[in-house]
This record gives sequence, structure tokens and C-alpha cells, in this order.
Amino acid sequence: MTPMTKDSRCALPLCKFLVAVPLLISFLAGCDQESGIHWDFSMPWGPNEYPTLNHRRFAEEVYKATDGELTIHVHPGAVLGIKGPDTLRALEEGIVDMADAASFQQVGSEPILGLESLPYLVDTIDELKLLYTFIRPAVEEAFERHNVKVLIIAPWPNQNFFLPARVETVKDFAGLKMRSYDKLSTDLVARLGMTPIQMPSPDVVPALASGAIDAVMTSTTTGVAQKYWEFLKVTFRSNHTWSNNIAAVNLDSWNKLKPEHRASIERIANELEPQFWEMARSDDMVQLKVLEESGLKTQEPSPELLAAMRAAAYPIWEDFMERVPGSRAFIEQFLTSADKDALG
Repeated sequence: MTPMTKDSRCALPLCKFLVAVPLLISFLAGCDQESGIHWDFSMPWGPNEYPTLNHRRFAEEVYKATDGELTIHVHPGAVLGIKGPDTLRALEEGIVDMADAASFQQVGSEPILGLESLPYLVDTIDELKLLYTFIRPAVEEAFERHNVKVLIIAPWPNQNFFLPARVETVKDFAGLKMRSYDKLSTDLVARLGMTPIQMPSPDVVPALASGAIDAVMTSTTTGVAQKYWEFLKVTFRSNHTWSNNIAAVNLDSWNKLKPEHRASIERIANELEPQFWEMARSDDMVQLKVLEESGLKTQEPSPELLAAMRAAAYPIWEDFMERVPGSRAFIEQFLTSADKDALG
């Protein structure tokens, strides 16, 4: 048998199973001849989606601020085998140093992280920012319980239903196999008469291609990245939920850094986070135009249909508040501050 050289080891394909990630990272480390500290930063989002572009910028700023002593390698598209729902566990176990994923995907470990994505609780990006003035300390504490430090919290744009045809009433949803992404969206899909199929973003295109699903909920950003015009006809502006991505670091990795480097990273995170929020605000309309130019028709729900969808969502709030201690107080505080209808 021919012995494996360093060059041949570097050419091995990336493993796509979480159990092999530590071995993969050792391969990557062996391929990298640069000195200093190297962090692997896992992201489930595609290489051209704006959260990935944002964090590449973050990595560049960190490299400069630490005079090249810390290099952050951004790995998009779940290439390390870490899909969104795996993120908090992968960070806690030190499989990667950094990772980014949607808050609601971590509810299996910390249910309070699903609060922001309650259907029709938040209607705008400004309301999402308001909500986080109340719940951010609880979110950061939830991550700290897993030996993980939150660095940047930034939103996705509002969400859509990507559909094979227009819908005029709730009855038109019946029979659709809709991709959902957490318990709350799964419950909404079921209450609207569709069949929910929960899956992370990297699995969506194969599912569309095979017919396992025939509708998708996600942002215009992901719709463009995954070329939904090849499968679907309509961008239905459901605006049914809002969510934040959370970029976080394993605390053991964090504490190994020099104090001055930790201070620099926190400064960079604080400077970039507001900019990332503004990028989310603008990206939705930019990507919607791309979808329209590629053949997808945009549909706004009628007031009657929107009212019916909201009515289907409210029982989900009650179930959440019964299941998740402390959530009712946050929701009531938010509704009062946003001047929205109070809970009954």
C-alpha cells in the first residue's frame, strides 16, 4: 500500500457526517502551514448568502486586528457536516470553535430560543430589534449554559412561502407538502392544512427535486441562493415569522485568546452587528427582484387570508407559553412596548 503523504492527505474529500468532523478538522489543520491560532467557523448557509459574506468580513477584520495571530476559516454550506440544528451541540462539544445558525434551530437544547419565531408575533425588523431589548440577556444566558459565548446576533429578512401556484384562501393550502424549520412553523403549517416536513436548509433542493416537498418557507435570500424558480412559481409574502442568526464561540477557545484579542473581537462584533441588521433590511427587496426577474410571481396575501393565517397562529402562542417558563412575561412586555394587541 502506498503511504499517505501530507499532500494526499490534504486532498481527501470533506466528510459530511458530524461524527467525522474532528478528523476532518485535523486534516484541515494539517493542510494549513500558517502560524498562529486557527478557528473553524461552521455555517449552514450557502457561500453567496449574505450571512456568509458578513462573517467572511468579520473574519477579515479579526485577522487584521490580531495582527494575523488569529485566523478564522469560514466554512459555508454545512460542509463540515454541522447543519443548523446541530450547531449549539457542536459548539458545546468543541467540534468547531465558532458557528452561526438560526436561534430557533436550537430549541431542542434551549426552548426559550424559539420565542422570537412565534408565528405573527413580530411583523417587522424593527419589532424584532425591540423584542431583543427584552430577551437578549436570556438568549446569551442560554448559550452560556452550554459553555458558549454569543458574539453577533443579526436577523434574516422576513419569511415567505414559495409555492407551486397562487393561493386565495386557506383552503388552497390543503395538500401541499411544505418544508418547515422548527416546531412552531411545523405547527403553523399543520394548522393551515398543509403537510409539514421539517428539514434544514441544505436538504431543501434535493427534496424539491425528488418531490419529497412541493413548497418551502424561507427568505428571499435563500430562495435566490437555491434557485427556487427551477421548481416553484410563486413567492407568497407570508411574513409569518422573523428570526435571528446567532454567531457564537466555544468558551474554551475564547478563553485561550490573549485578553487584548478578546477585546478587539468584541469591539469588531459590536461595530459590525448594526451593519448586519441594515444588510438584512435591504437584502430582502434586492433578492425579491432577482426572483421576479427569474420567473417567480410575487403575491401579497389579501387582508382576509392574512387574518385567517394569524388566527391559526394564536393557539401556538398559548401552547408555547405553557411549555416554556418565563416566555409569557417576555411576550406581554413586548406586546405592550410595540403597542400591539395584548394577550387575552
